[in-house]
Amino acid sequence: MTQSLAGYVVSFQAEPFYKRMRYHWMICRAQNLDELVSWGHAPTQELAEKAVQNQVKDLSSGLTQGGRGTGTSKSATH
Repeated sequence: MTQSLAGYVVSFQAEPFYKRMRYHWMICRAQNLDELVSWGHAPTQELAEKAVQNQVKDLSSGLTQGGRGTGTSKSATH
């Protein structure tokens, strides 16, 4: 799934991970889709979407320069 959000293009992808699913997200700039700005993963789609919302808000306000999103890499095995 891909969507546009405040000058950024967001992609989500689900993959099997230890008998469960893991949801990856990637944020690229709308002007240059080859420029990966931020990425991460979460154990649920809802957590991935929330992480993207927070990361786009931080990127738009200049609080972060991008990179791997924090707090979204919890293990699905716990």
